[in-house]
Amino acid sequence: MMSPVVVATDRGRLANGVRFVVRERPGAAVTSVSLWILAGSRDEAVPGVAHLLEHALLQVVPVGRRRRLVDELEACGADVNAVTSREYVVFYARLPTADAAAALDLLSSAVAGTEFDDRLVAAERRVVLEELRLAAADPTDIVHDVFFAQAFGDHPLGRPVGGTPAGVRRLATGHVVDWLGEFRRPARIGVVVSGGEPLESMADRLARGPLAALAGDPTDTAHAAPTGGDPVDVVPGRRDRSLSSDTTAVVVGGPAFPLADPRLAAADIVLELLAGAHASVLTEEVRTRRGLSYDISPELCGYRNTGVWRIALSTAPEHREQVVELTTGLLAAAAANGWTEADVAVARRRVAGLLRLDTEASIDDALLHGERVLAGDSADWSLPAYLDQVATVGSDQVNECARLMLDRLVVATAGPRPGPRTNGRAARPRRTGKEEGGTR
Repeated sequence: MMSPVVVATDRGRLANGVRFVVRERPGAAVTSVSLWILAGSRDEAVPGVAHLLEHALLQVVPVGRRRRLVDELEACGADVNAVTSREYVVFYARLPTADAAAALDLLSSAVAGTEFDDRLVAAERRVVLEELRLAAADPTDIVHDVFFAQAFGDHPLGRPVGGTPAGVRRLATGHVVDWLGEFRRPARIGVVVSGGEPLESMADRLARGPLAALAGDPTDTAHAAPTGGDPVDVVPGRRDRSLSSDTTAVVVGGPAFPLADPRLAAADIVLELLAGAHASVLTEEVRTRRGLSYDISPELCGYRNTGVWRIALSTAPEHREQVVELTTGLLAAAAANGWTEADVAVARRRVAGLLRLDTEASIDDALLHGERVLAGDSADWSLPAYLDQVATVGSDQVNECARLMLDRLVVATAGPRPGPRTNGRAARPRRTGKEEGGTR
C-alpha cells in the first residue's frame, strides 16, 4: 500500500541552533524518526571511533530509564538501526505513528546525555571487529574501501568508514566519550521526522525536549570543521586488493560534486545513462550482451567539499581484466559521443520516477532530507524543487557533466590475484553509436 502524499513540511532551528525537518503525511500509520550527528569518519582524530559510537549508543540505558535504548524502541514495535558515513552518524526508528513522539524523546535523551560503561564499549568493540572481519572477506564489500583509498589517498575521506581492526582494538571508552562530546553541540545535531505525526506536535516536542537544552552558540555552523571548506581532488588510478574468493568485485568511478552543488541533478542523469536502466551503457553491454556481470550498481556520493561517483560490478575472477577494460572503454566512448536530447528525456523521467518511488517509504524520505538539508547544509532544499531541477536538465548540461565526471577514472578491484596485465590500453568497445542505430 502506497504511503499518503506528503502535504506539509516544517523546517527550522531551535533557539540553540539544532536544526529539524518534519514531513507530515496525514493519516500515515508509520513514522520514521531520525537523529543526526553531523560528523562522520572524516572528522575523527582516532579512526573508527564514530562507527564504534554508532554501535554503543543503541546499547546504552538512557538517563532515567531502565532498559537499553534499542530495547525501549523495539518495545514500541520499531525497526531500529543506525548508519555511519564519512559525513554523519544517523540513528533512526521506523515505527507506528502513535509512538513516534516517544521515540523522538528516547533518541534525543540518548544523544544529549549518555554515559558509557566500559563493559558495554568492550562488547561493541568485539561486534565491530567481527563486522570488519566479515567485510574484509567479501570482495563486493571491501572493494569500496579500496576505491576510496585510491580516490582520496591520505585524506580522511580515503579511510575506511568503520576503521581498521588494528585501530579499533586500540579504542577505549574515553575515545567514544571525547568524540561525542566534541560534536554533541547544537550546530552538529539535526532531526528529521517523516510520517503521520502532525507538524505542530513534533516541533513542540523538540522545543521542550533534551536537545533544546544543549549548550552552544546558535550562530555556529555545522561545517566549521578542520576537514571542511577547501575542495578535495579525486586522484585517478587503479588499486587492486588480493583475497581468496570465487568472485571478483570491480568498481569504476571518478570525481563528482559536493552535496550543495547544482550540478548534482545532471550527475544523477549521467549515472542513469551509464548504469541505470537495462538500456544504459554498461548494463546493456556488460550484462545483457556479454553476460559478464549479474549486478551493476551505480552510486553518486556528495560530501561537503567534493564528491565521487562509482559503479560496482561483480564478475568471475578470470573475467577481471576483460570487465575493467571493457567498462573503461565504454565510459570513454560515452564521454566522447554524448547523448541526444531524446536519450536524456528518458533518463530524466526515470531519475524523477525512482526518487518518487524511493520517498514513498518514510525512512527513505527522512534519510534523503537529512543528507541534503542537514549534511548538505542546504536549508532550502526540497524534493519538489529538485525534481523541477531534474526536469530542466538538457543534453548539453548532461554531456558537459559527463566529460567532467569521466575525465579522471578511478578503478578498484578485489578478489583473487590478477594474472598478467595487458598493455594497459582499454579494449576498443563495439561501437553503439548512431551508425548502428543506437542512442549512445
